[in-house]
Amino acid sequence: MAAGKFGPASVIFLVDGFNLISQKLKGLREKHTSPVEDVTGLGDSSQVNDPVGVLTTEVTQDGAYFDTTATTGGHVAFAGNIPTSAQATQRVMCLGMAGNTTGYAFTGFQGTYSNEYEVLAESGSLTKANVTFAMTGSRDAGKIIQPLASKTADWNTNSTSVDNAASTSNGGVGFLQCTASTGFTNFTGKIMESSDDSTFTALVTFSSSVSAPFAERLEMSGTVNRYLSFNGDVSGSGSITVFAGFSRS
Repeated sequence: MAAGKFGPASVIFLVDGFNLISQKLKGLREKHTSPVEDVTGLGDSSQVNDPVGVLTTEVTQDGAYFDTTATTGGHVAFAGNIPTSAQATQRVMCLGMAGNTTGYAFTGFQGTYSNEYEVLAESGSLTKANVTFAMTGSRDAGKIIQPLASKTADWNTNSTSVDNAASTSNGGVGFLQCTASTGFTNFTGKIMESSDDSTFTALVTFSSSVSAPFAERLEMSGTVNRYLSFNGDVSGSGSITVFAGFSRS
């Protein structure tokens, strides 16, 4: 990832295949903390804090459109999705603050719950919606392999592969988000790997689907080679909008 400063145009925010940036958010915040306990005891001349071993993450979006458009609107993504039990359906989220660009940083989540959904109507303003996500599950920091883009035929990103400098034997996690699809009768997305940046083989194969919105998170163990790319296979004619990323363990 190129070093530098970033602005609002660099943000990506995808939840269960919904591209929430299209809802004109005014603010997006990820807060990642490690709670500590005050263990200061007799004889200590200053306060002592020790981590309790639990990481907490919260993501908050502010000032988005209250949009009820079928399949793409933010209201469709959140209405009825406030969990009332620990068995609620898990959600898949991908967000990035540094740009929708191959090799740039993103963070993926699964088990995300939208525990607050607030709709605001004010005189003289469009109706807005705020959402708070309390994380219950995984947080995986990785790199974008396939930037969010619309495709109309089979494709791969081998020529713009992501170089991770070395292989790892610890596995990793792949994320796929599909925000729009029309016409195709089948789509299969794969994250590919290579040791020499020439010959690529499948590392992660996502579920075949042409539904949108759609999202999936897949874990894999074992060796992950140095170079990663994305391969999209489609059937028929149409278009599909896809994002993919990978987090190495």
